[in-house]
Order: sequence, then C-alpha cells, then structure tokens
Amino acid sequence: MPMNRLLTLLCALAFSYAHAQTPNGNALLDSNVLSVKFHPRGAPMSFPVVDLKCADNALVLGFDHLGPELIDYVYTIEHCDHDWKRSVMMEQDYLSGFLEDRIVDIGNSQGTRAPYTHYTLRLPNANIRWLLSGNYLLKVYDNSGSERRLVLVRRFCIIESRFTVQAELVPVVRVDRLFTHQELDFTVKHKNIRIVNPQYDIAAYVLQNGRWDTAKGPLRPNILRNEEMVFDFQDSLVFPAGKEWRFFNLRTFDFRGENVKTITERFDHFEVTLVTDETRAGRPYILRSDLNGHFFIENQTPGQDLSQCDYGRVLFSIERSVPYDDEDVYVFGELSNWQVHPRFRMTYLPEAESYVLETPLKQGYYNYQYLVVNRDTGAVDEEGLEGNWHAAGNEYQVLVYYRPFGERYDRLFGYGGANSLDRR
Repeated sequence: MPMNRLLTLLCALAFSYAHAQTPNGNALLDSNVLSVKFHPRGAPMSFPVVDLKCADNALVLGFDHLGPELIDYVYTIEHCDHDWKRSVMMEQDYLSGFLEDRIVDIGNSQGTRAPYTHYTLRLPNANIRWLLSGNYLLKVYDNSGSERRLVLVRRFCIIESRFTVQAELVPVVRVDRLFTHQELDFTVKHKNIRIVNPQYDIAAYVLQNGRWDTAKGPLRPNILRNEEMVFDFQDSLVFPAGKEWRFFNLRTFDFRGENVKTITERFDHFEVTLVTDETRAGRPYILRSDLNGHFFIENQTPGQDLSQCDYGRVLFSIERSVPYDDEDVYVFGELSNWQVHPRFRMTYLPEAESYVLETPLKQGYYNYQYLVVNRDTGAVDEEGLEGNWHAAGNEYQVLVYYRPFGERYDRLFGYGGANSLDRR
C-alpha cells in the first residue's frame, strides 16, 4: 500500500476512534467555558432543530472563555442514530466541506472586571454543511496545547419535513397524578408515504422543555389508520408538571433586579446575593411567565453593549432546617448546561440553616430550580424542593424518525410539539 494512502487511513481510524471515546450527550468539560448558548438563529430559547432544505435556517453557538488567553478552538459534527449512537455513515456521506474547522468569530470583552473572550459559530457555513437529516453532535475541542482536548458537546437535529405531527395534552389517567402530572398524545400523518412496518421503521421521542435527560422513547405507534399513526399510551407519556421556574434579573449591576438582594462592587469583581429561597413543595402554585429553564444575556446598563457584559459571583441559597442525610442539592437549568454538574452542587451551612452556592454568571435574565440528588445512586428528585402542579407551563417537543428496511441511517421526518398553556 502506498505510504500516503496508509497515512490517510491511519488518520481516519484515529479520528473515528477519538469520536468513539467522547460523550454522546450535551456536556461541558472545561470550567473556564461559561454562558453557553446553542439555538436556531434569532430564537435563543428554542430547541436546536432546523430544516434540511431551508437555506436560511442556521444554528448559532456562543460561549465565553474566562481569562485573557486566546484559545484555538476547532469543531466537528458527527451523525447519530435516533438513540444517539454514532451512525454507520462515513463523514463524506453526511458532510460537505471539511471534516473539522476552526472557530474564527472571536470578540474580546470591553472594560469588564472579569476579562473573557466570546466565541461564535454559525452552522452551516462555507466550510461545513450537513447533507442528511437526523441527529447530530457538535463537538468543540481546545487545540491550543500539545494534545487536543474536548471541551463542549451539543446535540442538535436536522429535519426533513415529510411527516405532520399533531400533539396535544390530555387528561391524566391515574387519579393520584391528576394534579401533579401532564400527559401527551400525538398523531403522525404520512401523506403519500407508504410505511411497510411501522413497529420497526418508526421511532419517536417526546421531550419536555427540550431536555434529553428526561426524554421518553423510542416509541412505536399503537394505532394505525389510513396514512396516520397514533401514539396514544394511557399512563405512559406522562411527565411531572413541575412548577414555573425560579428566576432572577441580573441585566445590570447598577441596581438590584428582581430577586436580587444585594450587589457589592469589588476592585476586580461584583458580588451578587440573591434573595434566599424557600421550598415550594406542598405550597400553592403561582402562575407567571417563565423561560422554561433557559437564560438570555442582556446588558441594560446605559451606554453599554453585549461586549461590556460583566460577570458576577452569584450567591444562591435555599432554607432548610436540617441537611439531607444521603442527598445533595444542586442548582439546575440551562445555566448548569442541563447537567447535574459538580460546579453547581450546594453546601449546607448549619449557622444559616441553608444550602448555599456561589458561581460566576454573566449579566442577563436567568431561570433555575433546585434538584435533590441521591449521593449513592444519582437518582434525581425534582419534586423535593419544588413540588408539582398540573397547570404549570411546559413545552413539549416530538421527534419522529423513519428508517425503512435497507436504509443505513435514521431520517428525521417529523417534528412538532405542544404547550401545556394552550389547553387552558
């Protein structure tokens, strides 16, 4: 075998092996990378899904690296099956352009106490474009040192709009869940598409507020009609309703926004103390609009723009007379990258009878909640400090994949959803 061909083969094998060793879910692996946002262009609160055929659709990734250093970030995208295992497709089958590329849209903070560099990536672009529908992983690597290091993974979806998805919230079947849970049914219409074996060719997933960690699936249709597949599972597609997310307003350091108790200006940073929270389990439900766990960056300081958004050391606290015996408490939401992350684990202070956490956050408006996590099993209890109420506002996303016999990958043919507030 010619030497150049052998080297090419070895590089390809090394590239594939590296992919196989990396996470297949949303992950943040660098403590200096903050304020990660990944969404369709112009829709910062939306689920990262765009249409394969629409040239105007694009996804935008933005994040900060704290400190004055300029980091050489490179990225690639990887095609996956419906269950997020890497597909058998070769890179040249699903990518047009290069296998990887550098992030070159870079901006420095201006006059901030906490220096940082902001990185922006738009997909697709002139160097990398996807060719197939389905699931993808965006992977960002720090290429500055002697050894490349994975720092960020984000899931996204590319759709071929061939199916029509109609979803609705329905009354919960079980009486004991009537006031605490929400149940979803949906129908998939496949006009002029003959599906030979829906039980094997179709896989559907349902997400609440865009969260893959609580997604339900793969689901198969249980009722078949002429060019329709019905997913009507009594007491199966049921989610805890939760309550409206807690929030605070940190869009300026000049005055205290909602749920901000104090702002202290230091020589090299701001210290922000939030109002101490209380448990909401077993307490009356309060209806208010929220961001379903998301955050957005904004600067309301007169005469300043986004490049002048600063970071503050934000102190969270929640009252509890005694600590949990076998559980830890975490702050959770998009601000924690939808992860039960060690950086967001709280500490119990006996003298304050509260769990507390201090973490750096950028100017903006934030949603969050508290999770109780078993220290041994990792089991997550979202109800313990928050409670559930059936009327809470939640968005549901439905993804329907199609893979007929002989096809090599799962095509995303249907995308739809429902909002629990629409049924009022």
